[in-house]
Amino acid sequence: MADDTSLVIDRLVAECRPVRRLRPPLLRAALWLGVAIGLVLLVSLLRGLRPDLADQFSRPDALMAFVAAVLTGVSAAIATFQVSVPGRARAWALLPVPGLGLWLASLGWGCINDWIRLGPDGLAMGHSFECLGSILTMSLPLGLILAVMVRHAGYGRPRATALLGALSVSALASAGVTFFHDLDTALMVLIWHMGPVLAITFGSWLFGERLFAWLGVKA
Repeated sequence: MADDTSLVIDRLVAECRPVRRLRPPLLRAALWLGVAIGLVLLVSLLRGLRPDLADQFSRPDALMAFVAAVLTGVSAAIATFQVSVPGRARAWALLPVPGLGLWLASLGWGCINDWIRLGPDGLAMGHSFECLGSILTMSLPLGLILAVMVRHAGYGRPRATALLGALSVSALASAGVTFFHDLDTALMVLIWHMGPVLAITFGSWLFGERLFAWLGVKA
């Protein structure tokens, strides 16, 4: 019996491979955010900045919505890298909640201002599939890069990591679209920006385990 145990131990030791330690979550989050911001700015410059960008940011509600979207994206990125590490507190998942709440509140404030300023036209639904396409186009490469960087989360918290990562990616993409695509009312921003963000986030949470399994990592 003792000989069998020794053989098993010897076999396990022989098959061991060196494990490369992960860099600190904040450092990896900073690296990914650098790539994300660079890509968003590059796409914005290639598409051409909207001519009324200064006027747009002169409106307090529009500026607050933009800042809140960026804050949501950054905080969700930090939370993604923290939650993906086994043993880290689950409370990190709550980090983007204040930014997300501020984002929704600023869009609601914008809807009220549009109603006061434009009357019923301020709540026109409208449509903007180009805006939706731009958010999805930027989200896809950023999401794939992020998924590869946190693929080890498949061993522990795949759904939470996928949800937070998708929130970060889509929020930053939504903020980036503001630079080159104009929407007439805050309600349209709420529908065509926040709508895709929520859809991408929910879909990532729903299929998070499959995503990491596709990357070769299973819980």
